[in-house]
Amino acid sequence: MNKFVKTLLAATLAFAATTANAKTYFLSESNTFADGVNYVQVDVTENSGALDFLVKALTPSNWGIDKFFFNVDSSTVAISNVSAGWTTVTNPSSFNVSEFGIFNDQEKTQSGDALSTLAFTVNGSDPLTLSNLAANAEGWIFAAHQKCQGTSCSSIQGISSHFVAGPSTVPMPAAAWLFGSALIGFIGWSNRRRV
Repeated sequence: MNKFVKTLLAATLAFAATTANAKTYFLSESNTFADGVNYVQVDVTENSGALDFLVKALTPSNWGIDKFFFNVDSSTVAISNVSAGWTTVTNPSSFNVSEFGIFNDQEKTQSGDALSTLAFTVNGSDPLTLSNLAANAEGWIFAAHQKCQGTSCSSIQGISSHFVAGPSTVPMPAAAWLFGSALIGFIGWSNRRRV
């Protein structure tokens, strides 16, 4: 392998290492409305052995989140840096979320008001990475309860709230796809030059 290919390979590895520590997930399955719609976005970032979450309501535009459920595979979990107005609840037996099954941990608004964003940090008994996000028995990692918010709130089809979940599997990070395709390209280019 020549010096140019080695340099490109090193740059690709460095890029993969810096971008593989964050993922975006979408909750696109609903117990009431159409599936395949991005109702809620969940951004998770690795941060020195912890996982930082940012959860945003997307659709419908005047709906917020008043409960968020998630699964982290760790023997002991501590939740901190929670957005104002939110509380942490840890009683798995109470988190049977509609058709989406039981989740380990929950965040919910104290007043029951639906908010458009939620931020919090999860620490484990051991350092956490994105690989600690685990699916429940039904195959879901996250779920949320969304409801109409604000004085101008109007229900859709007579419905004013619903549960959503996603994803059914942990997606491969974009950096891994980029790294894999670049590696294959470099190997092919290197072999072509030898002919």
